[in-house]
Amino acid sequence: MSHDWKASSKRFINTLLGAGKVDRVPYFALIMEQMITRIAGINVRTLYSSPKILADSTIMASEFLNVDTLHIPTAWAGPSEALAFAEANDKKNVIKWFDYLPIFIEQGKICQTVEDIENLKLPDHKEIKLWKTTFAAVKRVREKRKVGHALSLGIWNLVQQLRGVQAFKDMRENPEILLELCEKIYQSQINLYHDWTKEVGPIPSIFYTGYSFNKTMMSFEDAMKFEGQFINRLQKELGVPFILHNCGMKPYFKEICNEIDFIAVNGSHPLDINYWVDFKKKFPKVTIMGATIDVSQELLTGTPLDVEEKVKENILNLAPGGRYMVSPICALPWNVPLPNILAISKAIETYGYYPIA
Repeated sequence: MSHDWKASSKRFINTLLGAGKVDRVPYFALIMEQMITRIAGINVRTLYSSPKILADSTIMASEFLNVDTLHIPTAWAGPSEALAFAEANDKKNVIKWFDYLPIFIEQGKICQTVEDIENLKLPDHKEIKLWKTTFAAVKRVREKRKVGHALSLGIWNLVQQLRGVQAFKDMRENPEILLELCEKIYQSQINLYHDWTKEVGPIPSIFYTGYSFNKTMMSFEDAMKFEGQFINRLQKELGVPFILHNCGMKPYFKEICNEIDFIAVNGSHPLDINYWVDFKKKFPKVTIMGATIDVSQELLTGTPLDVEEKVKENILNLAPGGRYMVSPICALPWNVPLPNILAISKAIETYGYYPIA
């Protein structure tokens, strides 16, 4: 039986917006290169070699896992944007390829010095091969499956890639140069947004990877200074809904939702289900995507029954009243047993149809 993407899109959008009838709890998963290449039986260089392979392999993996969203893995201003900065600044030597992982760059090599930041050139995404492939792949997905596609942005994840651990020293020793780097990354992401809309079409939402909003990373005040203020500016300039992703162990979800409007939060911690029950009460208009379904817990070391019980716990506690999506966090790793991943959709089919008591 073919996947019903029309039904998937309807349940995802209605759950995200808290509007309209929803038949069952949606299933959102971050299916990145490591899982797509595993299911498609290819490596990353082959995956990136053409828009057709990138799009069709992503569709194959998404339909095999029976999720409700389709997302091209390179449509993220993370590793793909770091690669673009490396090319724009003639530092392709820092780009590292892997067979079954996303492209990465050597952290801190592009902006080693203050002069590197001051002279940093912004990429022209229309001229970067990986972004051109991504634009074309997203268009192919839209044409074949008629589904919308979010763009993923994030300031601090680029700061860490371009500046490395020096960025944390800069917070105290040279905050102005760090803000200059943030400003350049911000402008590049604005440019990416406009290039996307010209090449692909309208963007329904931004999936924002707010990695600074974690107690293990920095104080909340620093997170707001070096990332939060740029989220506010992005929201005003772009005018589309934002979903906040943070896959850290001690995220500032409640704190940031008091400061910035997000339509949804995507994370797996804290692992205490009561935290999320309380979050739902305090932020009834913020959709929860994930909660305590962590890829390094039951999914990695448990059995399909363990996974099913974890999904059941989340659905019964958080899905009544809507605005909840099952979402294993973070990206599905290469080494997670496939039977455990497939147990997620089985549990949703068993426990996730409304009305849920």
